[in-house]
Amino acid sequence: MFKRILWALPVAIAAGGPIAYFGLPDSWRNVPLNWFSSSQTAAVQTGSSGLLQEDPASGTPGVPLEGPPTRNLAEVLRFQNVTTGWVLRRWPRVSTGLAELPLQGYRVPLVTGTRQTDLAGSLTYYFNSQQQVQRISFQGTTGDPRELIRLLTTRYKFTRRLTNDPGLFIYEVTDPGGRPGSLLKIQSSPVVKSSEPYRRFEVELVIERPDA
Repeated sequence: MFKRILWALPVAIAAGGPIAYFGLPDSWRNVPLNWFSSSQTAAVQTGSSGLLQEDPASGTPGVPLEGPPTRNLAEVLRFQNVTTGWVLRRWPRVSTGLAELPLQGYRVPLVTGTRQTDLAGSLTYYFNSQQQVQRISFQGTTGDPRELIRLLTTRYKFTRRLTNDPGLFIYEVTDPGGRPGSLLKIQSSPVVKSSEPYRRFEVELVIERPDA
């Protein structure tokens, strides 16, 4: 199931804009963009060339579907100062039909850059009834997970749990009863190609809102 979702990830344009987009491997540029379409999305249009254009209805200049460049992972993997308005302003297309009672999800495409430590995939913010981000989830790929691991272990206190699978890396945050809450799974891709350095690892991440 994860691989089917992964191949539909909207990684059409890297964070550097059109120049970086045309410098990416073909496997990143040819992924369909319509996986995030829904009846409740912010409008964005593409022309016959496939490049983003200005949306006549909104009058705003076209920007990459993954939003403006991400300076570091902490900018998007955070709970503080994240509102539904911020999500809708930052990304031109947001899928909102993601109710997971009692939470409401807002899913966006994410490409943080063109380095091997960057992420490409889908990012979802789940808001609770107080309009606070209660959960952040991500599914996608990376060429080098060390920057992500560093952020999660230092900011959110993730710790590694050893497994019997040498190709699977598990990091988690457990509650006082020892039950896992936040979870990071990093799986080595079945086939690693030198022409696709950004797809060496598959990533599944769920971060629950810290108590403090």
